[in-house]
Amino acid sequence: MAITFFAAAPANAAPIRSDGSGNTVLLIHGFDPDGAADTNCAEYWGDAITHFSKSGWNNVATFGYYSSGPENDCNFSYSGGTRETSITSIAKLLADTIYYSWTINNEKIDVVAHSMGGLVIRSMLYHVANGTPGWPTHLYIEDVVTLGTPHDGAAPEQVLLCRRVFLDQRQCTQMTPGSAFLRDLPETPSSGSPAFRTDWTVVSSFHDFTTGGNSGVGVNAGHKIQYQSDPKIGHSALKSLGSGSHRGKIWHKSVGAWSAWGGRAGPLEQARKAVYHQSSH
Repeated sequence: MAITFFAAAPANAAPIRSDGSGNTVLLIHGFDPDGAADTNCAEYWGDAITHFSKSGWNNVATFGYYSSGPENDCNFSYSGGTRETSITSIAKLLADTIYYSWTINNEKIDVVAHSMGGLVIRSMLYHVANGTPGWPTHLYIEDVVTLGTPHDGAAPEQVLLCRRVFLDQRQCTQMTPGSAFLRDLPETPSSGSPAFRTDWTVVSSFHDFTTGGNSGVGVNAGHKIQYQSDPKIGHSALKSLGSGSHRGKIWHKSVGAWSAWGGRAGPLEQARKAVYHQSSH
């Protein structure tokens, strides 16, 4: 892969954090467990795109990193991605995409990621914050929401199945609990710029048997949302269910304790709230 060198940050000030639906929301899909790795973003994110559009967002974009077929239908995509492509390499491509599409124009965006996509954005912001050579010097990411992301690794039975079916391809190995990739990521997710704090919200469900209820919130994020073991909120539903009231609890860093279990909006609606506000409520 080509190495891109970035100049120092521009002299103009970082954009201002604000409430509203004016930011582009960039959606990042997860690991493809079926057949050839070729995620159709329009199908994968159809419910989310509809939910955000009906709620006033005019700019919703998708980033894809599999493309064994010609119709992945993502706004931005990596033409050579397979399950053997490391999450770090995908993260570098995502960083370049965000920098040249928005940051270089002093525009901020929000990111909503499902499953392994949350590890992509977490890896990306870590390398940007760490000053890794060849990466952008800064990115203006206002809010990040992860839905069912295996922050502490995927469920053991899922990892075993993944590694058997795909013969230990790299992404399966990296999502294994305790992997070198996961150990390298800081417990507190990074921001894209010291001058522009990224607000993190992580969402999980105890009926998510791919990631698990605890791994899905297994980082020191500013906001955490967990749903009880409800068959309506499995791994896939975390990226597609916006309506209804569901039993869940919420943790805010400013409070430092979990709320009581109670009726909560669906995960897509929680994601919408998180990217609307300067700090999710």
